[in-house]
Amino acid sequence: MRSYRSNAASDVRIEYGIELGEGLALFPETASAASEIGTLNGALAIEHDKRRALRIPVLRTRAALRFAEFSVERVVRSALRAAEIEDGGRRARICASLFPKGSNPILKPVGKKQLKPLKDLVERLEKSKVAGIDAYRAVWLPKLKDALASFETAVAAHLAALSVYDDVFKTELALRDAHHDAVDRIMGQVRTAFPRDRALQDVLFPPVDEADTSTTSEDDAEEPIPSHPLPPTDA
Repeated sequence: MRSYRSNAASDVRIEYGIELGEGLALFPETASAASEIGTLNGALAIEHDKRRALRIPVLRTRAALRFAEFSVERVVRSALRAAEIEDGGRRARICASLFPKGSNPILKPVGKKQLKPLKDLVERLEKSKVAGIDAYRAVWLPKLKDALASFETAVAAHLAALSVYDDVFKTELALRDAHHDAVDRIMGQVRTAFPRDRALQDVLFPPVDEADTSTTSEDDAEEPIPSHPLPPTDA
């Protein structure tokens, strides 16, 4: 008797379950097992489809976040250049007040990790008392605040999409485990129902292509908040 690997993706389990249920339903001795695997299969298929649909907002908000990060970094670089101009073409008092360690601490972090250094920059600009800062602040504080607000919105939207996706995926994973346990139980039931018929035992459980039992797919993994494009997912 054959089964899929314990780390098989949902679609492998679902296809296996369909074929297994069809065979079990042919015999009165295994009719209840056919009903059990059919019910689990249907529940798993629903959650799998739901998760795949939720992948779309995850990808859309991830793209929006990437461009929001790109935009905010452009504003920060422009603000630094403008501060250098205000300082007379060099990094002096205004630059030291706003960018004490240069721009790297603001630009290097990725995704939501960039929020705090951006907020700190805005706060420094709001509170700075160095000579000549007022004219600079009048121009750049609104620009930096707008860029920060847009970036915060993009981060929040992506985190929200991920949260919904992850919640559905947890249910799907629980159903994967239940599906695997059910197949194990059904194997025992088939052995009991047909104790000396090895050929029938084997034919009831469909073959599984080793190439299709692949482990968790890329979009099953924990989702990061990226700064740059990621390769397409498949599951």
